[in-house]
Amino acid sequence: MKNMFLYILAACIALSIGCASDLPVKDMSKARYGITEAEDVKADKYAPEELEKAKQYLYDTHSLLKEDKIKDAQKKSVESQDQSLKAIEKSLPLYANDMIAQANESVQQAEMLNAKEFANVEYAQAVGSLNEATQLNTDKNYRQSIQKSKESIGFANEAKAKSIAMIPQLKEQLIVLENEREQLLTQRGDEFAKNELSLTEQKINDATTKLEEQNIIAAVAAMQAAKESLLMAKAAIEKGKAAESLEAAKSLYSEVSERESSQEMAETLTEAEKLIANSQDLFSKENYIESYDASQQAITVLNSILIAMEKKEEALAMQQEAKEETESIEKEQPVKEYIVQYNPKARDCLWRIALKVYNNARLWPLIYIANKDQIKDPDLIFPGQRFVIPSVEKGTQEGSTEEKAKTN
Repeated sequence: MKNMFLYILAACIALSIGCASDLPVKDMSKARYGITEAEDVKADKYAPEELEKAKQYLYDTHSLLKEDKIKDAQKKSVESQDQSLKAIEKSLPLYANDMIAQANESVQQAEMLNAKEFANVEYAQAVGSLNEATQLNTDKNYRQSIQKSKESIGFANEAKAKSIAMIPQLKEQLIVLENEREQLLTQRGDEFAKNELSLTEQKINDATTKLEEQNIIAAVAAMQAAKESLLMAKAAIEKGKAAESLEAAKSLYSEVSERESSQEMAETLTEAEKLIANSQDLFSKENYIESYDASQQAITVLNSILIAMEKKEEALAMQQEAKEETESIEKEQPVKEYIVQYNPKARDCLWRIALKVYNNARLWPLIYIANKDQIKDPDLIFPGQRFVIPSVEKGTQEGSTEEKAKTN
């Protein structure tokens, strides 16, 4: 109310200039300006007593003019100016310090929102203005310092807004990290990387909490830790699988090499041995994926050797069985003969002949052994060849319905 009166008073004085040329108009205008300037630097907060005196003295000037005490009025207007100046001088450094504190707080908030990364231009401007404000304050250029602090706060607010806009994107990244963690669990992560995946889950939860608190810099740090834990988990899984595969290859190699027929597969066995040695070397160099691949190749080679050995051993066993059966045939039994037939639909082969003459296809090795002089390859016989058909004991001549069906 008093401020409005002072404005009215200044207007009245201006109108009365023509009536009294010796009125202290200039001093009163300066007093009014001084009060306005003091208010601009928050003197009502930092120098309330001085500001109140300045206003009171200017108010008193009006009362003195009404009593025609012009000199006293002029004196009061000068005193008002002095009090305004004191209020300004007292307020400026305090206001400047407070503005620097506010700017510093705004910059720290922007930093917590990771503005250094998400709004680097605005953040750099905020920091630059804050540094200038601090230096100007040190040099006692308080007005300029206040202005720079305001600039810093403005830039910091822009940086904060830009950073906050990144929160939805960060939440999507957290979903991706969680999906990766769950995928690794399906790849035997619980077995080979339990601690690493547990730490990943903890860091993802931490990041989620920090985002809700808008502490983006802490959230980003937690996300980075989660990513690093995922990488360690992947490495642990790769290492576990590689070690397991390498041990399996070594075990299979021992099994194969201990078989009696392993010498016949020496060249292939050497290939597997080299693959295992390469896998071991790669494992020691922490090249787990390559180590796993090499040991898997060794396992494939060894399995092929094992299958070949088992087939050969089975064939030898069958030949031995046929030989023993042949030797048991009674010498006085008459020898039979079979002429290989040409039949495009059901070509003669040793097992079909055995089925025909013995009613048992499994006895084909008897025919093969008895006619080795004619048969070089048991899978290759020709129409017109005459084969001796050894006699067998009555009990062995039993064939299945399925075998008979094969010849038809």
